[in-house]
Amino acid sequence: MIVYTVQPEYLYKKMRAQGYLEGDKKFAMFPGAYEWMVGQMKKRIANCGTENYPIWLWQRRPNRNERALATKGERWVILKLDVPENQILWSSFDEWHSVLNDSPITYDEKEWDFFEERGFPKEEVAKTWERLFDHKWLASRPTEWAGNYKEKWFQGVTPRITMEQVKKVSRFIGKG
Repeated sequence: MIVYTVQPEYLYKKMRAQGYLEGDKKFAMFPGAYEWMVGQMKKRIANCGTENYPIWLWQRRPNRNERALATKGERWVILKLDVPENQILWSSFDEWHSVLNDSPITYDEKEWDFFEERGFPKEEVAKTWERLFDHKWLASRPTEWAGNYKEKWFQGVTPRITMEQVKKVSRFIGKG
């Protein structure tokens, strides 16, 4: 499956030297959420068995002129990859922010209010996060609560990418 990832150029150079790239815990901006995602990769990707942090993938080609895509003034690459679909765990970009913010993924306002009345119990909130991968359920929610479900905003994770998977490299300078 053709997918894209955005990486700092120095990591691409490292990838060329060693033949592969894996996520690294020391660069995680949200370690708790990333640990949760690693657990989900182990659970949902056959033979994953990794402790590595995820490599983030996109179905759509990122636009190098997008703001917030890459650190301003630094050298980056967009890698076009061919990764087996069974090695990718797809989720909703929008709902991933619930995991990052320790918030529940709720069906509607009524369910949100239910969590709020009880003080957002952490264990129960965390149980809702697996909804992140149920695209039919996410799309079924009322649009007045969740908006229109955007399939183009799927994001994927995979435990490793290899040089053999690279089909094209586009270099750019981050716009910030």
